[in-house]
Amino acid sequence: MVLLPYAGTAMIPAVIGLLFWPFSNREWVQMLVIFSWIILAIVACFAIGFAPMAVLFLCAPAVAVLFEREKVLEAMVFAAIIAAGVFYFGKLGFAPDTIASADQANWGELAGIMATIAFMLGAMFFASASQANVGQESARKGQVSSNKQDEFRFAEVYPGAVIKFAADGHLQMATPVARAMFGITDDQIDQTSLAILGLEDEQEKSLEAAFVTLRETGEQTSVNIDLPQHIQAKHIQESTGISNQFTDVTLVPQIDGSTFAFTSDCSRIGDKIQNLTNAQASAKKEFDEKTLFFAGVSHELRTPLNAIIGFSDMMRSRLFGPLPGKYAEYADMIHDSGQHMLDLVGDVLDMSKVEANKYELTYSEFDIADVVRSSMKMVRPSADAAALTLDADIEADIDLIIEGDRRAVRQILLNLLSNAVKFTPKGGRVTSSAHINGERIEIGIQDTGTGMTPNDIAAIGTPFSQAANANLVKQRSTGLGLSLVKNLVHLHGGDFSITSHPGVGTKVLVSLPIKKPDD
Repeated sequence: MVLLPYAGTAMIPAVIGLLFWPFSNREWVQMLVIFSWIILAIVACFAIGFAPMAVLFLCAPAVAVLFEREKVLEAMVFAAIIAAGVFYFGKLGFAPDTIASADQANWGELAGIMATIAFMLGAMFFASASQANVGQESARKGQVSSNKQDEFRFAEVYPGAVIKFAADGHLQMATPVARAMFGITDDQIDQTSLAILGLEDEQEKSLEAAFVTLRETGEQTSVNIDLPQHIQAKHIQESTGISNQFTDVTLVPQIDGSTFAFTSDCSRIGDKIQNLTNAQASAKKEFDEKTLFFAGVSHELRTPLNAIIGFSDMMRSRLFGPLPGKYAEYADMIHDSGQHMLDLVGDVLDMSKVEANKYELTYSEFDIADVVRSSMKMVRPSADAAALTLDADIEADIDLIIEGDRRAVRQILLNLLSNAVKFTPKGGRVTSSAHINGERIEIGIQDTGTGMTPNDIAAIGTPFSQAANANLVKQRSTGLGLSLVKNLVHLHGGDFSITSHPGVGTKVLVSLPIKKPDD
């Protein structure tokens, strides 16, 4: 009974705090609780003694920890000022005599110190736990806010669906397009199963395999999935009329372990690919039909052309007697026209085979020098008729053995030599050369003819194109010679170059590999 008044007085601040705790967010309640502890310390100092009861002033900032951080500083300032006032009040002799007995003073000192220490430890623990909860809540709110920002950001700049998965696999964010496409609701956010996307078993397994690859490699990966009818985006169906939507899903890993899934509609691309495939098949069919047409026409034309050329040649040679002068002239014209048409048919047929990738090379080993010399012999009559000089610059001590198609190489040389003879004026010179340069053989045809302009050189390779100086020669040209030469050289894996200047001449250099190249 002697200690009961002091114990009851010491409980008053705690009782006030418990009674008004539901209203602790109000300013006046916080100040009331803080000052109740300061008043308790003042009473204890006057009733028992300043030392050690001044320790009770520490309860004011301790209880302020339960409210706001700013209140802790305010409570410390108030407690320090009032404690100093009580101290000097006692020093000046204005403090009343202690009213507690020896037993009460001993109990009060022990209880005050122990209770203050316990109260401060409890307040610190409570404040630490509250701060941790606040931090977690802040982090959660920050994550939610970040996900919302990602949702708005991707919704504005990316037309397809975007889904974000956390490092542990649960779904964090889905853009409106993704929600509409997969039927995702707010309740499904934070779930960890891919079943919420509503995919079929096979498509879900493909997506899971893509996630496994992503975790193993750490690099973005893509997978194509066929969305079921019931989860396809309605606005996509209405705008495109596509019934089967093929979707490409690209998984992009992030530094924090999360993953963004970007989806894009491939249905239109699939339709375009199908249309292109159909167009390619149609074009191939037309090209094959054109090739067959040229082959058939060539076959049908060659037989009568050979007869026309043969009979006109008999007439030119006066095999069955002399012809009047005018008839002899007509026979020459028939022979030349027939030969020109036969050459044209042959060149067109060869170009058709090259363009259709049906010109097959028959490889064999042969001496390129023999082909150069035999080709020169074939054009020598034309060169002699034009009063031209034919020279050969071939290495005599070295075997110029090459693996290639002998017929195609001969055709290359004949076309180049014929062009050189055709466009070289009377008294000019045509020179053929063959040399080894590393793993290649270089064949050159050089003339002192009319030459070509840069525009003429740029047009080489275009079928039926002729140089501007073609009208300066009497012999007609098909315009396919150099184009055919260029294609045959490339079929051998070789290079083809022309150096020419108007009025100076032209030099053509053909470089062919010595050995048969790989496919």
